[in-house]
Amino acid sequence: MELFAFDLDGTLLDTAPDFLKAVNVLRKRYNIKEADFNEVRSRVSQGAASLASYALDSEGKSPEQIEFHRQELLNIYEECCLDETVLFDGIAEVLSKLNNKQIKWGIMTNKPRRFAEGIVENKLSAFNTPFLICPDDVGARKPDPSGIIRALDISNSLAVNSIYIGDHQIDISAGKNAGTATGAASYGYVPLNDEVDNWDADYVFHDPLEILKII
Repeated sequence: MELFAFDLDGTLLDTAPDFLKAVNVLRKRYNIKEADFNEVRSRVSQGAASLASYALDSEGKSPEQIEFHRQELLNIYEECCLDETVLFDGIAEVLSKLNNKQIKWGIMTNKPRRFAEGIVENKLSAFNTPFLICPDDVGARKPDPSGIIRALDISNSLAVNSIYIGDHQIDISAGKNAGTATGAASYGYVPLNDEVDNWDADYVFHDPLEILKII
């Protein structure tokens, strides 16, 4: 493998505790009891709309209402997104090995640059992240392959020699659409009642340290 491209939330960083905090601030605003952590954790990789819908039990509300609450949640999250977010155990070893062996790597996420840039600068500063690609940069979100294709272009890498690793089926679909190998981070925010084995990923990593085996 000449390029390792990673999803961010649920793959490199454990951001769920800060999303839980934001969800609970929003629920308190509407006099709703505190959220279930496992429910929040399982929804992080599905995006803020899913989290906002769960936060206010609003699955049946109009798209306009859900979007309003999504923006509320994002504004709250912006204030707490660095509080408890940490690297998953083992990720430091993975990124250090990639750097030490001078193997190309970077991040391609569905997280808007508004949040992703500051979080990466704060939490991954020790690893000199070579690139960060967000939906803002390519005008599309996964499973669209545009972000991974951009990663291949800027790193001068061949898809056949590259891998995209993420914790949601859309990550695997995006990698396949771009022609790369794919790795499922089963230690991440897999949606409840979903089965990683059904994603047809080339690799399944139950622990970040298992990534070391293919470096």
